[in-house]
Amino acid sequence: MYRILLALSCLCVAACNPANATAELAASEKAVAAFHASANAGKFDDIYFGSADEMQNSADIVEFEEFLGVVQRKLGNAGKSSQQGWRVNYGNGATLIVLNMQTKYAKGDAVETFTFKSSSKGPMLVGYNIQSQALIMN
Repeated sequence: MYRILLALSCLCVAACNPANATAELAASEKAVAAFHASANAGKFDDIYFGSADEMQNSADIVEFEEFLGVVQRKLGNAGKSSQQGWRVNYGNGATLIVLNMQTKYAKGDAVETFTFKSSSKGPMLVGYNIQSQALIMN
């Protein structure tokens, strides 16, 4: 019994390899920069069709484009974005990376939360949340 518990413990530690988390985090930070670049260029459909099925199932393309269009109209282009926190969750055969970003837009600041799913193609957007007083007030 002791050997089985030891083997399972080693397997759990190997699955939560900090090196993997670091690589996942770096790839997700690049994906945030790509998201902002595409949004600034008005390529909302590129973001949508490059996202994970979970994201596409939560909204159709028209709703998604309208939402990002409102963000761009009210806040302008995204500028400097700095990470405020992150976490990596391993479970059910999937790796989820959540990044909390502070982003300066042309017309105000925003706190954004990006959720990515690890895939063989790289991080795929699963969820996006933006909070900004300027988004409401403008």
